[in-house]
Amino acid sequence: MIAVERPTQETGEAALTVELSDALQQSGHPRPARSTRPWLNWPKGTLFGGRLTAIVLTLALLAATAGSAGVLDGRIALDVQARAAAMHDRWAVMRAQGIPESDLALLEQEWVYSQKIKYLGVGTVFWWPGASSIVDRWESESAALYARDLSVYRAGAAAAEQNLHVALGTEQWVQRKARLDAMASAATPGEFVALRVDWDLEAKLIPIDRSIALAAAALADQVLQAKNLAIRSDPGVESLARADGYSQMGALERIARAELLTRNLAIVRKDLQGRLDAAGVTQQAFTHAGSEMSVASLYGIDLASYQPRIDANRTAYGNAATAAEFNRITGDLNQIASGADGAIYSALSTTHVISGVTFYYQDHPLSCEEAATSMALTHQGIFVSQDQILAELGADRRPMYRDASGRVRWGNPYETFVGNVNGSESNFTGYGTYYPPLVRIARAHGARLIAYGSMSAATIYARVIAGHPVVAFATWDWAWHPRHDYLSFDGQWIPFIGPVQASHVYTVVGVSPSSVLINDPIRGQYWISKGSFEAGYSDFNEAIVFA
Repeated sequence: MIAVERPTQETGEAALTVELSDALQQSGHPRPARSTRPWLNWPKGTLFGGRLTAIVLTLALLAATAGSAGVLDGRIALDVQARAAAMHDRWAVMRAQGIPESDLALLEQEWVYSQKIKYLGVGTVFWWPGASSIVDRWESESAALYARDLSVYRAGAAAAEQNLHVALGTEQWVQRKARLDAMASAATPGEFVALRVDWDLEAKLIPIDRSIALAAAALADQVLQAKNLAIRSDPGVESLARADGYSQMGALERIARAELLTRNLAIVRKDLQGRLDAAGVTQQAFTHAGSEMSVASLYGIDLASYQPRIDANRTAYGNAATAAEFNRITGDLNQIASGADGAIYSALSTTHVISGVTFYYQDHPLSCEEAATSMALTHQGIFVSQDQILAELGADRRPMYRDASGRVRWGNPYETFVGNVNGSESNFTGYGTYYPPLVRIARAHGARLIAYGSMSAATIYARVIAGHPVVAFATWDWAWHPRHDYLSFDGQWIPFIGPVQASHVYTVVGVSPSSVLINDPIRGQYWISKGSFEAGYSDFNEAIVFA
């Protein structure tokens, strides 16, 4: 038996030998018991060591070659050495194809020790007859190891693909087919390992990718809100671009960037939401301040000094990048609104009477609106008699009738005077006219009008405080009454409280905190409570504001 030094795992001392029992048996020696591997343990420290071993082995080989009638065949030894070297090269290829280093470690160790001692360039163990069995075993073990790892890694890749399919939920067939095609194309353990690693990573990334996609969608909505509010949204757009780029990356790049991108999206969304919330409050402050300024202008209050501040705040609003900046703008706008509100309150707390309005009694039973219009015109120095207004109005004197449905059909006061100015509302012989024809005539005589049509009682108060007389359509007794609207000949529904109750038209020329000063073309000038005025006015809610 020839021994080749091989350190044990426990001590590192020489202990392993090469079994050549087959060769010994052929030469007449008894066959020793076969070990589980071709290496046998010798007693520690009892056999060869270092240089002495090589010399002894060489002498033994020379002696055997010379005196054993060719027991050792050089051609066979060279062939076994070549096969062993080829097997060693094959292991390098196997590693390149994905076989783990650890799986080949023992075989590599046997190769190292087979080459530690050489004779004529051949590992000593390969000189003995039957040494080819060592390489035979290496080849069979290598093939079995490769087949095992290939099967294991193929199964791992298949499991990873199925797991990814389940994690994705609903996916297009073309997407899964691409993975199955990749499985079919893979041929080495390494390729299956690469697929498994990639698909395991993709499965791990699914909840992360979905979270990033949801965050990006929410940020996109915030950016749109910012655009609608006309505020800056940076760096929202830049973050969205990064999120879009992330979606185009491979798995390894995504896993490397996911955490940083997730944090960035969260920070940007929080910052932008703070700006959106603050900007929304600021927008409300702009609206409130504008409303107060508008109301103040109705009262004739000059708040022009506030306008530069509002303009400056609008500029600052478009450039604001933090919630604090919006809050500062909101605070200034609230101060402006408070100042306007204070001016309005002061105006409402004072009695205002418009001067320069001549009082006229009406000349005919139903010429109250003409008389009220004549009075309002005098405030602008325009004097037009009631009869002149009546003449320019014209009249629809067709009598009232009831149609087959029992509805009253009569003329249209929004177009002309209805009935006879000397008639009576109670018996449908005369009625009057509403604001559109009076507006037309007033303008024809050069009058300037501020507003006309439907308006609230509060608007009338504001206009009067601002110095503008108002012709108001109301009830005769300053009380609210149910309406009995009729249908005009041309098909328009007409507000009407007759025939039992009567309407009346007045010129409003003064307002106090609690009362309204009325020029009544029948009863003269008097103050009535705001409650009574609003009750009588509420049946029609129509008026003409003169400059």
